[in-house]
Amino acid sequence: MTYKAQEFIDAIPGTGGIISTIARRVGCKWHTVKAAIEKYPTVHQAYDDEREIVTDVAESTLIKAIRDGSLGAAQWWLTRKGKDRGFVERREVQASGPDGGPISISIETARDVREQLQRKLIQEADDEAEASSPEETN
Repeated sequence: MTYKAQEFIDAIPGTGGIISTIARRVGCKWHTVKAAIEKYPTVHQAYDDEREIVTDVAESTLIKAIRDGSLGAAQWWLTRKGKDRGFVERREVQASGPDGGPISISIETARDVREQLQRKLIQEADDEAEASSPEETN
């Protein structure tokens, strides 16, 4: 069956942008609605408008809860909308090296450490062998 863009547009208001609800109203499958939203700019716009209405309702509900004294709602709002006033859930830290310069990081691989250890052991063995060998006299 072929559907017209206007059928989807007419079905969208009041759905909250829930695709399965739109599909039920049109009498088609979920994927058909999704394809129409992607294919027709007018359907896409109607769908976006409906979702924006839901976002507005959610914001209004949250603001009402804040006005009614809900600490949880106030904290949620501040950690998301009050960042510019210092209300954040995490701290951002900037670090620098000496005199404000860049930080120098040295990464040693296990192979590098093993090679350094081998050179040190060889040097110690050479030093020990040299110390224990008899001195030549003329």
